[in-house]
Amino acid sequence: MLQGNPMSTVLSPNESAKTARRGHGQFDRPLSYYYNGNILTMNRTAPVSPHMLLAGDRVWHCDPSAAPLGLDFRESDFSRTRESMRGQVRFVDLRGRTVIPGICDAHAHFLMWGRALAQVDLSSARSEEDCLRLVAERAAVTPKGEWIRGFGWAHNLWDKPALPSRDSLDRLFPDNPVYLQSKCYHVIWVNSAALKVAGVDESTETPAGGEIEKKNGRLTGIFKEDANDLIANAVGPVTQTQWYEAMARAQQVAHSLGITSMHTPEYMEMWDFLQTAHSEEKLSMRVNFWMPVAHLDELIAVHTRHGLGDDRLRVSAIKAFMDGSLGGRTALMYEDYENEPGNTGIEVTDAQTIIDYTLKANAAGLSMAVHAIGDLAVGNVLTAYEKAAEKFGRHGDTRSNSVLRNRIEHLQVFHDKDLERIKKIKPVASFQPIHLCADMGPADRFWGARAKNAYACRTAAEAGCLLVFGSDVPVEPCNPFWGLYAATTRNNLEGHPGTGWNAAEKISLQDSLEAYTLNCAIASGQQDRLGSLEPGKLADFVVLPDDPFECSPENLRDMLPLATFSGGEVLYAAADVQGEL
Repeated sequence: MLQGNPMSTVLSPNESAKTARRGHGQFDRPLSYYYNGNILTMNRTAPVSPHMLLAGDRVWHCDPSAAPLGLDFRESDFSRTRESMRGQVRFVDLRGRTVIPGICDAHAHFLMWGRALAQVDLSSARSEEDCLRLVAERAAVTPKGEWIRGFGWAHNLWDKPALPSRDSLDRLFPDNPVYLQSKCYHVIWVNSAALKVAGVDESTETPAGGEIEKKNGRLTGIFKEDANDLIANAVGPVTQTQWYEAMARAQQVAHSLGITSMHTPEYMEMWDFLQTAHSEEKLSMRVNFWMPVAHLDELIAVHTRHGLGDDRLRVSAIKAFMDGSLGGRTALMYEDYENEPGNTGIEVTDAQTIIDYTLKANAAGLSMAVHAIGDLAVGNVLTAYEKAAEKFGRHGDTRSNSVLRNRIEHLQVFHDKDLERIKKIKPVASFQPIHLCADMGPADRFWGARAKNAYACRTAAEAGCLLVFGSDVPVEPCNPFWGLYAATTRNNLEGHPGTGWNAAEKISLQDSLEAYTLNCAIASGQQDRLGSLEPGKLADFVVLPDDPFECSPENLRDMLPLATFSGGEVLYAAADVQGEL
């Protein structure tokens, strides 16, 4: 189960972006006719078609009821017709392969992930000692005094699930500051050298919305939520070259997995960089960017609106945090965590402030995307969206591009008493199904009976919410086929528990595919040009080796695309189809 196919060709960022851009005029290159295929359009009026005609970067025809220009590969004289039109039309035989629309990751930290790909990956560690061994491998090639960064450690999955401490790092790495982000990215583990560079000690005041862990009055090296910034700010700025390298790594892997677009919550410096990369035609990913809520007033002052930009890079939402994470036990809950009296999590942003942000953003034409994992966090966001709905009447409508769609990001658990409010408000329910693979155990352990409402995809859909799926990469791998597997089976990647965790929340493969394609376009107000393969829409599509609907769950989990296209141009092609597509 690889994230990408090593036996493949992925275009360089510059090449892939340029090919994705060519032909923004509709008829400035030959027509392309893809035939003899199984094209799953996500268009409910014509859900399956054997052929698709592209004009420039758009779909011109994708309907089984007729063949465009009189072309029909089933006709006996098709070969003769094809020869007569060579030069006018590019013919591509799909050889029975399945095609789906380009996949959208609806919650991906695009450039953060690209940066993480160059750091120490600790996700395979099953103990503090495993982490130390992996960090030691990097330390061996890191000059004295330079930062060592890593990500992905998950103490809840360790053989002894206890938080680590700076002491073990100090013994092995006294001369390098070490900064290790947890799997959920809400907790960091650092050594004394890092504390010294950051100027943090026992007298440092804990910031609001954060926690500095101490034992017997001494810093343990564990920081949570907004306290993380005390160390992160000391690591130093990222250079332009490092940003380009990060983008290149992320685009390469994402395109190999069929991902053509992402909804991306990141910092303003990343927005600045992406604008530069886009102007230089190096951005091949379609990015819906979520602006940090700290810059809301600045955005309003310059009259920024939802959708500002183009089909490659655009403003999509305002991102805010309500609480923390399950793994760090900082998700905000109505009641205490199991066996932890007094711990109900951390309120990163207070409820009234979230209401104020939402009303201000919506009034200015900007939608909200609020991180809410615990049941009280979800309840508080629902209250904010209720206020907005009362004032603006903008909720639950998926038909018009102009409707602002406020989102709840993660929605990992809700309280029974809030279900009727979910049905009334119908927020966009942004899930990352791959999370449940690792979180089913901790959810049962930390939330107990409340976990029956965790990752409740079916309940949210039946409540009328628009489901959109993503990965939260680099928190989890961005492989969408793992996400499809998790949503439809409710098993982890090893196939456990077999019948599915909270199996009543399984959803169909059709609904899951729509959550990765059409629904993402609806959520971002782009359903007129993305999300399905129908006339007038951008020709973003993925060629698969098999029909997902005919596969076993295990084959679906392990599926790897053969090719990925954006605007009708190939961004990725596996070695065994080079030259065919």
